[in-house]
Amino acid sequence: MIERREFITLLGGAAAAWTFAARAQEPAPTVRQARVGILSASPPTSAMLNAFREGMRERGYIEGQNLSVDVRWPQGTFEQDPAVAAELARASVEVIVAWSTPAVIAARRATSAIPIVMVSVGDPVGAGFIASLARPGGNITGLSNITVDLSPKLVELLVELVPGIRRIGVVSNPYNPNVAVQLRVTEDAIRNLGLQSQIVEAHTPEEYERAFARLSVEKVDGVVLLAASSVIEHAHKIAELARAARLPTAFQRRENVEAGGLMSYGGNVSYQFRQAAYYVDRLLKGAKPTDLPVEQPTKLEFVINLKSAKALGLTVPLIMQMTADEVIE
Repeated sequence: MIERREFITLLGGAAAAWTFAARAQEPAPTVRQARVGILSASPPTSAMLNAFREGMRERGYIEGQNLSVDVRWPQGTFEQDPAVAAELARASVEVIVAWSTPAVIAARRATSAIPIVMVSVGDPVGAGFIASLARPGGNITGLSNITVDLSPKLVELLVELVPGIRRIGVVSNPYNPNVAVQLRVTEDAIRNLGLQSQIVEAHTPEEYERAFARLSVEKVDGVVLLAASSVIEHAHKIAELARAARLPTAFQRRENVEAGGLMSYGGNVSYQFRQAAYYVDRLLKGAKPTDLPVEQPTKLEFVINLKSAKALGLTVPLIMQMTADEVIE
């Protein structure tokens, strides 16, 4: 015979089991999926994308759980593939992260409603993207980059490092809307130092081959590569061409020095991608782009590749090594 207390215990256990089974059959609660698009003029590096994902993870967003990231770039240029930005805007993304000036232009053409977080844009006010850094206005905010102001510094670093330098090559990307201003200030810096310049254009690997062949024929003593996403995309190809031509190179992005270029001075794009997560989070939570001031770089990196310098027969002064943020050996 079952005692009353045992019966109640059995009954309670059965009820608990029934409740657990019933709950197990209930659908799991739906987790809101934040949808973010990344638009770039060239394929972003894994370091950039990982930095963005890490920044989002710090704010509680995990891809595959409550976050989806749709990364797109054109086949060639946005002029050659204009539909890519419009397709991203139609993909129900809530925020678009746009890396570089051409990507911001394409995103702005595609939508005036979806918030756009720009990354590494040289002159957002001059380009007409925002009204001011403090009060952007419209649907664009994010992170600026003082690209134009850094070009003369690259010239100075080449002069300091390359003995007897007389002629400097300048490689520009004609599809970068900031190229005219960058070229002007770079040529002014070269001329003010009593040196000569040789300007060439490049965007594709084949064009970089022709550009370095031309610079070799013109007997330049060093090369400044103006900032453009294609310079990072083809970093290893450019380093290979520079080594073959035995030409010292100066860039604005550390990715090029890591690939074998000589030196760089500029902002860290991966860091900016990580910071873009702050803006994305605020916008997903209801903030307006016009209420989020545009951030400017607070730190510029000077990176030198000693291995590349040695291959070129250059001795990097100790003072340059000591002032560098990183020396690659």
